Amino acid sequence: MSRKDKAIISKVLCGVNVEIFTYPNGEALLRTVDSYPVNGNDWHGPYKDATCAEADFVDRNAPPVITPKDLQRGRLNGTIAQTLEGVEMMLTMDRWTGGSCLTSFIVRPEGQA
Repeated sequence: MSRKDKAIISKVLCGVNVEIFTYPNGEALLRTVDSYPVNGNDWHGPYKDATCAEADFVDRNAPPVITPKDLQRGRLNGTIAQTLEGVEMMLTMDRWTGGSCLTSFIVRPEGQA
């Protein structure tokens, strides 16, 4: 497929540089440009369109929302702990690359959206 067959858009989503390729039929592929591990740079999709690709990426990179009970359970089982900087982080699987990562999180009482 030649370069004329697709439109390339570079932008920043969730603080990450991404490229979105849109084909003439409207379908889109999305990849990160400078992520680590390098499999984060693999293409994801096809998506229905560029808007769907962006929405999926933003959803996958949103911080987890947990309840106070989840916080307590995580502290007990070691999946939530303080970093050297004194910030609590959660050990999770990165929803884009599949690798293990430390991530910030949001605590909300049960029943609150």
